[in-house]
Amino acid sequence: MVPVTPPTLQEVRRSLVAEVNQARELNCHVEAFGSWVLNRTEALQAAVNKAVCFTGQARHPEHVAALGFGAAAGLLDAEQEKILREELEHLRGRAFFVTGRPRRFEVDGISLLGVAFGVRSEQSYELEKWCKDILTRSLSELASDLWQQGLARLALVVLGEKNLSIRPAELAVVAAAKGVGSSSQALDEEAWLATVQPCALENASGFDAVRLAAFDILSRRLGQVRLSSPTIEDLIALLRNVSRAFKRWPYEDEPRTSRSVKARWEVENEYHVQSLLWAILAPVFSDVDDEENLPSIGHAHPRADLAVPSLRTLIEVKYMRRPGQAGFKAVMDEIAADTGLYLSRSKEFDSIIAFIWDDCAQTEQHHELETGIEQLKGVSAAIVLPRPSHMTRKDKQ
Repeated sequence: MVPVTPPTLQEVRRSLVAEVNQARELNCHVEAFGSWVLNRTEALQAAVNKAVCFTGQARHPEHVAALGFGAAAGLLDAEQEKILREELEHLRGRAFFVTGRPRRFEVDGISLLGVAFGVRSEQSYELEKWCKDILTRSLSELASDLWQQGLARLALVVLGEKNLSIRPAELAVVAAAKGVGSSSQALDEEAWLATVQPCALENASGFDAVRLAAFDILSRRLGQVRLSSPTIEDLIALLRNVSRAFKRWPYEDEPRTSRSVKARWEVENEYHVQSLLWAILAPVFSDVDDEENLPSIGHAHPRADLAVPSLRTLIEVKYMRRPGQAGFKAVMDEIAADTGLYLSRSKEFDSIIAFIWDDCAQTEQHHELETGIEQLKGVSAAIVLPRPSHMTRKDKQ
């Protein structure tokens, strides 16, 4: 019998990312739902625009749902809000659960959830009562479908219903992280086990995005470093939590005591970020090294920023100053070049972690950037750290 090696957390995440990024045509409300779940602002805006620009005889409930997810994320402009309001009233005037007519909107959990978000944004008693009536009837027809039932129950929670349990657990965890409903330690543990094991709901529309989001949420929440024998998973967990270190980061407008001077620990370049990481990693990883020289390739003499030889891992630090797509593309190109250069000849290292300081704090773009970098061969993880909000450059304004 050949022993089976369980997948690492990085392999599990790559598999989840691959599921989400499969090239396939999705309805705009499913695109909007997945983008809302994963905080992909541009993709969500694209789905909203697709719904707004529909040129058929009348918009479908799926289009209204896409607008609802846009409203939940605060992305709609005044014209889009007007369209949502009109379409919800139109939808309220339609007949559902008609005998002999196939169910569509009535049993489509993502549509029901998106419409519930749209109704919540309107703060209309009549719309809310109508939507709750629809959801109550839908639940009676979805008793055998865990995924669709969970979405419908979550839609009721969006509209203010209390004491409703949400399943699957992954959906409950993601919703709670976005401020809808609540989770618990038991749900967290159930969801964690479900995300790292084969999925019984893998064909459920939109569930791939929920699994990935739940994995990312829980890996940050449940990760603990084993100091006696840290692994690459521990290293990644530690780096993903660097942002917590800035809670007590000195950045003062005035001296804290009468005998001290004003302290303002600026992070101005890659060297400062490297120093930050060194201070965090050196007490945990005894072999961490800086400015690691790698085998020369032609006239190139590559040198990695930080290295943990015992984990065969390099840490490449980037400092992103430019806002927008130009800055993201430049970082992607640099890391892609570094990966090919650093790992092509080295026998001691086979993994790279990219750590990026975003001085523009473009947090809505971080998930997409991390996902893109992690698709590069040899990259185990990508972590983007935004400049903390309390570190505003008051003296340069």
